[in-house]
Formats: sequence, C-alpha cells, structure tokens
Amino acid sequence: MTTMLGALEVSGDAPGVDSVFEPFNELTRQIDNNMYEAQLLFYVHPDDDVRRIAGECDQEFQGINTALFLSRPIYEAFAAVDLTGEDAETRYFAEKQLLQFRLNGVGEDDDTRQRIKDLRSEIIGLEQTFASNIATDVGSIMVDSVAQLAGLPEDWIDSHPPDEDGKIRVTTQYPDYMPFMRYAEDESLRRALYMEYNNRAYPANEDVLSRLIEKRDAVAQLAGFDTWADAMNVTKMSGSAAAVRRFIDKTSEAARDRARADYGTYLARLRQDTPDAEAVMPWQGSYIGNVLRKERFAMDATEIRPYFEYHKVRDGIFELTRDLFGYSIRPVEAEVWHESVQAYQMWEGNRLLGSFFLDMHPREDKFNHAGMFQIEVGQKDKHLPSAALVTNFPGASGKGYMELRQVETFLHEFGHLVHWLAMGHQRWVRNTDPEWDFIEAPSQMLENWLYDPDTVQRFASNDVGEPIPAEMILKIKQAEDFGRGLFVLDQIGLADLSLSLHDRDPASFGIEALVDAVEDKYRLFGEVDGVHDFAAFGHLANAPYAASYYLYMWSLVIADDMFSRFQSEGLRNRATAFDYRDEVLAKGGSRPAAESVAAFLGRSFNFDAFQRRLGEGP
Repeated sequence: MTTMLGALEVSGDAPGVDSVFEPFNELTRQIDNNMYEAQLLFYVHPDDDVRRIAGECDQEFQGINTALFLSRPIYEAFAAVDLTGEDAETRYFAEKQLLQFRLNGVGEDDDTRQRIKDLRSEIIGLEQTFASNIATDVGSIMVDSVAQLAGLPEDWIDSHPPDEDGKIRVTTQYPDYMPFMRYAEDESLRRALYMEYNNRAYPANEDVLSRLIEKRDAVAQLAGFDTWADAMNVTKMSGSAAAVRRFIDKTSEAARDRARADYGTYLARLRQDTPDAEAVMPWQGSYIGNVLRKERFAMDATEIRPYFEYHKVRDGIFELTRDLFGYSIRPVEAEVWHESVQAYQMWEGNRLLGSFFLDMHPREDKFNHAGMFQIEVGQKDKHLPSAALVTNFPGASGKGYMELRQVETFLHEFGHLVHWLAMGHQRWVRNTDPEWDFIEAPSQMLENWLYDPDTVQRFASNDVGEPIPAEMILKIKQAEDFGRGLFVLDQIGLADLSLSLHDRDPASFGIEALVDAVEDKYRLFGEVDGVHDFAAFGHLANAPYAASYYLYMWSLVIADDMFSRFQSEGLRNRATAFDYRDEVLAKGGSRPAAESVAAFLGRSFNFDAFQRRLGEGP
C-alpha cells in the first residue's frame, strides 16, 4: 500500500479519472480492507498476541490513510481532474474526497502535516487502549445463595449454578447484568452490581480519555478548526457542531415533559412500597419499570423470555430479511477465529451480495458490547463486501432465552449488516458509507418489526411450539413505549456529554467536573456518588461517534419518519420495502442521505413522527 501511495504521488500522467481516481480507489479499498480486518481481530480474537498484533497493524493501516490525505501531490492531482461529462456519483465522490483532504490539513506546511500525522497515530493507540480497558475489565459480585436470586427467571438461575462454596458469581457482562437489574428482588445486590458495572475501566480510562481529548483538540487546531467537534461534524448531515448543539437542545426540550411524567410514575410506584422514598435510584429504575409494565399492561417480562430463544430469533430475522427485501441467507463453510462463529452468505435471487459472520456469545476478553464490524468493502462488479456481527447473547451451548431488549439489539445490528452488504456495490469505494449521522437510521427503523404480530409470530414460540400470543405482542409494544421520555432524555444526555468533551478547550475543564455538570442538566433519577460510567462509554473511543453521539437521536428522527410510510402502506408491503431497499439501502453514500430519504418519502424528512411518538405516553 505504501508503494501504491508513493506511485500515485509521483505519477507523471495527466490528471484524469483513470489516472488518479481509479488508482486512488484501489488504494483506499486495500487500506479499508486491511484496517477493517485488523480492527475486528483486535476486538474478538481469543489469542492475546493476535489481538496485540492486530492493534499494531490497525495503527499502521490508519497511518497510511492519514498519509494519503496529507499528501499534497495526490491532492493537487485529485483537484486537477476535469469532471466535465462525469456522472453525479463521480462528482459527489470527488467533492467528498477533496473535502476530506482539506479537513485533514493537506494545505498546511510540511512540519504541521508531520505533526498531524504523529498525533493521529497517538490518537489511534489511545482509542485502542480505551476500548481494551473496557473489554478486559469484567466486574462481578458474589451472591451467597440461590434464595437471593428471587425474581430472576428459572432459566437464568439454572445457568448460574453455585460454586463449591455455594456462592453464585454474577458478572457485568450483558447476559448477566440486564436480567439481574430488571428482575432481581434483592435491592442491595442490584445496587452492588450497578456500582461494579458503572465503574468498569476506572480509573485507567480517565487518564486515557484526558490525553485522547487533548490530542484530538491539537489535531483540530492544526487543521484550522476551533475544536475537534467542529472538525468531526462538518462532514455529517448536521454540518457543524453548532447545529448539533441546536439539535440536542431541541430534542431535550421535546422529551423533557414526557420524561418528567415518566419519572413521576416511577417514583409514585416506588412510594407504594417505600413511602418515604425521595428519589428513584438508578439501580431501581429497570426493576420498577418492569413492575409497572407488569401492573399496567399485564406484561410479565419473565413470561416473554421463553418465546425468544436465540436460535429461533436468528432464523426469524433471516426470514424477515428475505420477506421484506428479497435477500436470502445461506450458511457456508469458512475459516473462523473461534469455534462458536458461524459463516453465511446473502443473496438476491441468483446474485451473491456478500458474506458475513455471526460471533454472538460472550467469552473472555471479547468485545463486550454489540456491533457490526466491516471486514471487506465491496466494489461494483469487482469485489463483494463482507462483515461480522459481534454480540454477547445467551445460547452459546444449547438454548438461550433472550431479553426483549436483546432481540431489539439483534434486529438493530442486523440492520447495519444488511445495509453494509446492500450498499457495498458502488463504483467508488469511498461512496459506500452515507453520512455518519444517517448510519443508524436503517437499523433503528428495522427494530419496529419486533412489535408486529404478523412478523413475530412467525418465529417466536415456546418450547412446545406455541407461538407468542398476538395480544402479548401488542402489550409488549405498549410497555416498551412506556418510559420513552426517560430513554430519549438519557440518550440526549450522552449526546451532550460526547459533544461537550470535544467542543471547548481541554484546558478549561476536568473530566469528572464536566461529566457531573452535564449529568446535572438531565438527571431525574437520584444522584449516586462513586460512579464513573464515562470510563466505559465505549463510543468515546470510536472516532465517528466520539463527539457525535447525537447521531443516534438524529438517525431516530429519520427512522421514525421513514417508518411512517410503512405504517401507512403496510409493514410487510413488499413494494414499499423494495422501494426502501433500492432508494435508501442500496444507494449507500453515492448521494447525500437527505436525497435518498426524500426519494423514499417523496419529501424531505421532518421531526413530526418522532415528536408524535414522544407524545404517545400511556
């Protein structure tokens, strides 16, 4: 790749699409593929040495990408290409790459560009350290007896047998943490596990984050920006850090009344059992929410779990992908990094679209969140895309019963995967991804099919084969919308934090003081001393999200609006789904995302559907 970069820098050919854009396209394809594979192995490979080497390789590949966009000869050749007569996709590709060159500081002097290159290398290393600290810090509590597990589902209890001393270990990994916080009746144990979970990677990541913010700010300053937030948001749909701040303020204002009403309901329910309670504490929230859903909607979450067995959910999502978009999923044999990983291909009729892997169950030192990892970027008529879905769901050995939120996460991440494989067929590989604040919209929209009886009854059945009752699905929908104001306010609080860490001079604040100030703006639940949850806020180590966590809510506004067409025309209306597939999924980043959404909706997107859903409180 360095040889290709060097050849492109000294090419004596007259600048043109064939002499500049095409070799640039191949170089970026190879950079991306190597970078993607290294990042995947860094997060999932079971061998320490492989993870370490993968991290080193990732730094090297990202360094080549940095060198490319700091190369003045390549920039000048790129800018000199005559685009007369070229199609809209090629012109859009050129516009985006030229902007990327300028954002990276290509116009600065030699010393400044070298300093930017060195800083970016340091940033990558710090991001890896931050993420690794989270992955390797798995906390736990010890429960003295099975009797203290009262309230938890039987299948969960059965999967946690006591050790030789009669104690049960409960970890901070998702398959333990989520059910425990929702069902465990013992409040003292919920509090203990909450404290473990919200202090992961602390204090190590406080120092890492501080250095990361300082170096990001230095890069932004050298490239001519006031802050890192300005530099990172100029290429998004929002266009600027100021626009992001306006969106955060608008969304928090829209959600605040609903959130306060939701919280008031939680507090009133707590006071039925604890009359002198002054506040709902964070470790009480999920538990009380479950109690309220049970009482208000006759929905007991423990009764839902038996219908959502992991393998049935997986196959049901595959079936939904086929029914909606005409994409069939076929298992294949392939070399994998762990014996539990499974390989598949995605087809559209007789056309192979790409391949993917499922790495779905927890293990030691593995990435402990959920995400879609690209492996190979596709190229029209030349190369097929591939990816991996990485989660931490139950079902590694035998049956695994999933929480509703886990099923939603599966749909969400699979939405990313389908999007990646569908859009991975552009002429220009850097036209694959749309703007990053649109990237969550397709996956968020797909979550809605979890609440469609016609869809869910096709795969959700208990151990004797009885499908989940339709009335239970409707109750699930009502129950999940309950507390939506709290959810939105919490997400906007995280968006504010990610922006605030990067939209000002790092010397003007201490991390813990800033975190406290931001949390005070959005806090409804009781304040807890000794919590450092920012240390495990993994998105802060992921460059596209670090100053831009708002993109989840921005994408949700668009997702709710796009879903409104399905609501009008039918959730399983294939004509609507194919239109969405062709105008949104397959277009990728070959045109602005706003144009793709407008092509599907027949108008520009707006805030109305999102606002309407916020107002539908029970």
